Amino acid sequence: MTEENPSEVGIARVCFANRFQAFVDYQTSEEDVIGRERDVIQLFSLTFVKVLFLLGENKQALMLLQYVQAAMGDTVTPKGLFRPTIMGQGQMLLDALPEKIETTAIIKLIQEEETRMVELVMPLGEEGHFYPATAIFFLQYLIRTLSDSSLFFLMLVLGGVMEYLEKIGKTNDLKALSAAPVYGFSTAMRYIDGERKRYETLSDPPESSSN
Repeated sequence: MTEENPSEVGIARVCFANRFQAFVDYQTSEEDVIGRERDVIQLFSLTFVKVLFLLGENKQALMLLQYVQAAMGDTVTPKGLFRPTIMGQGQMLLDALPEKIETTAIIKLIQEEETRMVELVMPLGEEGHFYPATAIFFLQYLIRTLSDSSLFFLMLVLGGVMEYLEKIGKTNDLKALSAAPVYGFSTAMRYIDGERKRYETLSDPPESSSN
């Protein structure tokens, strides 16, 4: 096994057998399960915003935003957390690496001093198809494989990203490439901290009055 570049935190591959079938894999040297899942959530959030940026003013950007919003609504529901199939008609997330690979998207999470960034090697040609398809297949992979707590955290992060893109920045804004994922993570952490404090308040025993 080759040694990972010290600056490379993890790498995801979306291997397309054809336009509508793909296998997704994520590799990292991180052994801690929670750390691994937080890393891949960060990688997806960076990838999602980068794909939107690359699509620019293309109508596919708006369609991808709406697609992911619908997937979020199908995952976190009033009845609880679900793991929906978000694939479009004819699309399939493969369980094993296909014997014949048509094209591959390589997605790297890179550590640069105190910041992290994404490096994308995307299929050439038909960007309007493969860019959003890469994000959708990656998201479906996470919906299937993340633990319940990490899947809920991913939805919180994406909710923060959506809020940023709606109220603060635009999908074609260069600053959003880093600011939107950071905003998403901080939004998720604020929610978790708030819920933790609320639980602690509810679980604190009432003070007994002295006679």
